[in-house]
This record gives sequence, structure tokens and C-alpha cells, in this order.
Amino acid sequence: ELLESNIMETLLIFIDQLLGGFTIGVTIWHFFIQSPLLVKLMGKEKFVPLMMQLTRLWVKTMFISSSALLVAAAFLSYGRATVPLRFAILGWLGIAINRFLTVPKALKAGARSQKQRKGDDSKDLNEFAVNGGGKSETKVLHQTVVVFVLVMVVGFGGHLIDLTTSIKANSGN
Repeated sequence: ELLESNIMETLLIFIDQLLGGFTIGVTIWHFFIQSPLLVKLMGKEKFVPLMMQLTRLWVKTMFISSSALLVAAAFLSYGRATVPLRFAILGWLGIAINRFLTVPKALKAGARSQKQRKGDDSKDLNEFAVNGGGKSETKVLHQTVVVFVLVMVVGFGGHLIDLTTSIKANSGN
């Protein structure tokens, strides 16, 4: 029974680390590597509709992976490892707020601002990072999405640190 418990805990740790790395990695790629590169290559008029579709896919996928991570972390919090849940919950709240509140509003505002982007081949990263797809309500919503993305990344990053610290403390090293 102890061996079975150790195998299950090891599997949960592996799943937790895999999901944490996936969630953080895909998020950093989506917002901080891919987006700047694509806006520079395509210009805002062509980039924004593509990014809106990619963001719709990103938020759904990250909510699923983040929820699975939270479940794995909850099981681990009751095992020998006793991993604290504070950062996992913070990360999950960041993606949940984006999934159900901020991103849907931002996507609707982005669709409405499409007329403002007609002929806008701007490749200015700073302007896009601040204003998003348009110059109307999208600015505040774009910035709010980014704030909750940062909350999510900090939360899940902190969780992975907690997980590693807990594993080390319980391994006797």
C-alpha cells in the first residue's frame, strides 16, 4: 500500500509539473513571443483578427490545463508532500477571470473596433501592447487581460516553486 501511495504521489507530481510547465510556457509563447513577432510581420490590420482567434483557443485550453493542475495540486496538498495551494489558486483565479470575464469582453470590443483598423498596417509593438486592437474600449480591456495573464503566470510559477520546495523538504535533502 505504501508503494502504491508513492507511485500515485509521484504521478501527481509529474502531472502537476507537466501542466504547470505547459500552462506557463504556452502563455509566455502566446503573449510575449508570438504576438510581438506576428504584429511586426503582419501589421495590425491583419494580425488582430488572427490573434483574436488564437486568444479564444488559448483561453479555453489554459482554463482546462489550469483546472487540471489545480485538481492535481489539491490532491498533493493532502499527501506527504503537503504542497500549499495558495499560488495554484492565484494562478487559477487569473485564468478563470480571463476565461469568463475579461477575454470575452475584450474579443467583443476587438471585433467592434475592426473598422478602426482598416488600412492600419502599424507594426508598432509599444502602441499595440498599450492599446490592443483599437483605440476605443479595447485599450483598457487589453491591459486588463495582460494583468490577469501576469497574475496567472506568477501564481503558477509560485506554485511550481512551492512544489519543488515541498519535494526537497520531504526527500530529506
